[in-house]
Formats: sequence, structure tokens, C-alpha cells
Amino acid sequence: MESKMKLIETITFNEICDLIDKAETHLYISLPSIDDEISSILIEFDKSDITKIIIDNSEETIRNGFGETTGIENLREKNFRIFQSDGNLISFIISDDIGYFVFPQSKIFLEKAKGTNAFKLDPVTIQLLIQNFFPSERQTDVSKFSQTATIGDSIKHFENALQEVKEKGSEVSVSQFDNERYESIKKNLKINPPLSPNLQRQINTYTAKIQFVELKFSGGNLENKIAQLPKKAIPINSDELKSLLLTRIKMFQDISKDSDYIKFQEFKDKIEKLRKDFLIPITCRPSKSIIKMERKESFLRELIKLKEESKTMTKVLTTTLEGAKLNTIDLLRKELITFFNTNEPQELKDIDRADIKERKQTETINAIISSVKFPEVSELIKGISLSELFYDLTWNDFKDEKLHKEFLEKKVMMKDEIDSIVHMKKVFDVKQ
Repeated sequence: MESKMKLIETITFNEICDLIDKAETHLYISLPSIDDEISSILIEFDKSDITKIIIDNSEETIRNGFGETTGIENLREKNFRIFQSDGNLISFIISDDIGYFVFPQSKIFLEKAKGTNAFKLDPVTIQLLIQNFFPSERQTDVSKFSQTATIGDSIKHFENALQEVKEKGSEVSVSQFDNERYESIKKNLKINPPLSPNLQRQINTYTAKIQFVELKFSGGNLENKIAQLPKKAIPINSDELKSLLLTRIKMFQDISKDSDYIKFQEFKDKIEKLRKDFLIPITCRPSKSIIKMERKESFLRELIKLKEESKTMTKVLTTTLEGAKLNTIDLLRKELITFFNTNEPQELKDIDRADIKERKQTETINAIISSVKFPEVSELIKGISLSELFYDLTWNDFKDEKLHKEFLEKKVMMKDEIDSIVHMKKVFDVKQ
């Protein structure tokens, strides 16, 4: 069979049909999977007796748009010999003495080939592919191979390569088709059908324009941090003392007036400005916003600047917060001294010597202060973080009418785009 195709070519569906039709002695096919169109042509030309097919027998491959269970099923019903090679990405078609490496694309992205997608195989490569992928066809008679060799070094090349296969074995793992695995794949796809390529292409059109994003700033509410009162009773059983402690357990007193803390507040304002400038909040998706893809790069540049600034901010805050914590402890101590001087408990009244009474009061105050649990500044600082997560919209998002409405209200999408999505949903529901 002579080929009119060039070395590097765009193979159309019609040209694949021609290769299949003209095969007389053998037809070898290696593809991610088999779709309905290819299976129909193989059956129509009645090539089951000379055809061997290798596919990646996986659910993921089919979900990614490289084949259909119906295509595989049709061939199995007609007794085509199908083998599997897990994760194999090498695709080719060999029709008698003509062969091509082919580079199939998912139907999710393209309906037909755009640009070159095939590379013509020389006789040596054809034989080597057969040796590696179809061991039962292995050629051991070099003289037979020499009949198809067209270049001076072909025979020597083949002898060396064949010897390597004999000594080391094939690099390709091919096994009998796993019927049990295939039945499991069919079951899973029936329970959760993959989207048709047309629907998925439309979804990809929109996901190329917008994304969900979560911009999280944690640990910023420092001014309201409080200390914890001890679970056990405080050393002096006094309602007035408990009331005093409740008013003084705010960890940072008047921190909002500190110049460094003011810078921290300004930093938080910058984060909010980033949200306002780039993100569109979505109320039906709590904590999520929409970002338009044409603005994502600019958003990330500004975000990186803020993350760098946050590193300096945390160092400054460590000093500020430790100082504020010590000031709060000093204030609490001062208030407790005043309290005990004016509300002397019986335990102190029973002590006659002034120096002992003062030492006992100091001991009691120290015990109270040590029993109050102040958060560790290092832990507070560790909890301050700025992070982002991006999410692609899924088919479930596109089926959500609340999201449609919000997209329209906030001009994330235009009405004709929303109408197109609604139409997609109706088509999908009918197919279900």
C-alpha cells in the first residue's frame, strides 16, 4: 500500500478511514481509548481478523474526552482483539507497511484536528513498535525484516534493537484486556456520566473567563483578644474582685493608639482594597468571590506585594504585642493593689505585721495574675496569614440558578451567556 501523505501531516478522519480500509494483512492501533466513530469504521470495513488495538483501560481517559464506552463495547461485541497498556501515551496506527505516530486531542477541546497531528513512521520504527507493543507478533527472522528496510543501516539498527528487547524486555507493559475493570468503569460512568464533549467545550469557554477565588486573611482581630479567667476559684472569694478581673482581661489595652498597630490596621485596609478592586463577592457562595481572568495577573502581583509586607508586619507586631501584654499585666497588678488596699479581705486583716501583710498581698496578687491565661504572642503572630485559593467553576456551578441570577446582577456574565448556560442545562437534563 503506497502512501500519498507527507512526513509530517494533518490526519483527518477521512484519511484514518482510508488507512483502515486499505489494510490487508495487519492493522495495529494504539490510542488512549476508542470512540464511536473509529469503532464504526472498523466494524463497517470488517477488519476484526487483522486488527489489534491497545488502549488505556481507564475511567479517567474517557472522562477526559478521549473515547467512549460504547465505542469499546461495539468492538468487543464484534470480537475485535483489544489489549490494555495502563497510562500509555504513545498513539499510532500501522496499516500494513504504512504507519504514523498520531497525536489525538480530547474531543472536549476540539471537534477536529487543527494543525499537524501525525508523523510518518520509517520501516524500522514500525517493526520496533510492533515488537514492543505486540509481543505475539515479534519478528525474530531478520531476513524477513530486511525485505521492508529502505535505508542502509536499517537491518543493523533492527538487530541491535531486537537484541535489547530480548535481553531487557519491552519498555511497554501490555496485558490482556481486564474485563472486570472495564465493567467497573462502565458502572461508574453510568452512575456519574461524563459530560458530552459539546457541553464540556462550552463550560471551558466560560472557565477561561472567570474563576472562583477565596482571599483569606486570618488572625487580624487582635484588639479584641482576651485572657481567660482560671477555671478554679480565684484565691480570694470576692464578687467585686471577679468583676474587676472581667473588666481587665482584655489582652491589649488601648493598643489601637499604638503607631505600629495603626500600620497594621492600614495593612488590613490594603487587603480590603485589593478585594474591592479585583474581586466580585458572591453571596450564594460564602467566602468565595469571582475574579475575571484578564485581571488575575494584576491581582496576583498586588497580592505578592502584600504578602511581602506581611512578613515585615509580623516582626514589628511581635514587639508591639509583647509590650502591650506586659502593660496589661502591669495595669492589672496596679488595679489589684488598689482593690486590696480598699477592700482588704479577712485573710489579710488577720495579719498584724505590715511587712508580712504586704508580702502576703503581693503573693496573692501574683497568684491571681499567674492564674489568668494570656494568649501567647508567638501563637497570635503565627495565626496571622494571607492566603488565596482559586477554583474553576464546575458543571454543578453552572446548574445553579441562584448563581446565574447573581452573575447577571453583578455583571459577571451577560444575559446571552446566562441564556446559553440555561440551554446547556436543559440539553444535559434531556440526555440524562
